Amino acid sequence: MKKKILGLGIVAAVVISLVATGTWALFSDTEDTGNNVFQAGTIDLTLDGTGNAGVDFTNMKPGDTPSATIVVTNVGTLPGSLYASSGYVENDMTGAPTLNMSADDVAKMLIITSFKVDNVEMLSMIPIGPGSVPTVWSMVNDSTGAAVTGYGNATSGHGWFSYDTNMATSESHTYVLDLLFDTAAGNDYQGDGITWTFEFLLTQQ
Repeated sequence: MKKKILGLGIVAAVVISLVATGTWALFSDTEDTGNNVFQAGTIDLTLDGTGNAGVDFTNMKPGDTPSATIVVTNVGTLPGSLYASSGYVENDMTGAPTLNMSADDVAKMLIITSFKVDNVEMLSMIPIGPGSVPTVWSMVNDSTGAAVTGYGNATSGHGWFSYDTNMATSESHTYVLDLLFDTAAGNDYQGDGITWTFEFLLTQQ
């Protein structure tokens, strides 16, 4: 999300007037204080990395271990509070040869084996899903994410999660997710898939 506020310029003039006692003479002096500028800062966020803001793996088979890296940078002039959310939608191959499995079914078969932020393992933050392991399904459907005042929930329909309450100007965070397509996925999953998208929000402090 980007929010930019245009800068405003203010120039002030100071006028000094005195009346001489006992005369009609009026003298004055005008001084210009110069360019006194008030300029609003900006909140600006960029994304970079494999898959950019979306993570889309194709042609996978059970046992595959894909990885995604997303870099988030505050390129504005003000610090901000960083939040993240994620969601997925069904994205099946055209003419899939077997029984259609839902997006939730597929997400439950995508095991998250590692979730690092700035090289710090955060896997314990992800709830345990089916099979007693954290999955894309359990990460996206975690209901503990809080709404952000003035913004509500993420457009994915799930909660925002706070990752940095004081993200400085030019500061970056790197998110790395390692997955395992569960070997328990049978033939019914052929041709089925999801598109998994991440959403980031940088708000003014």
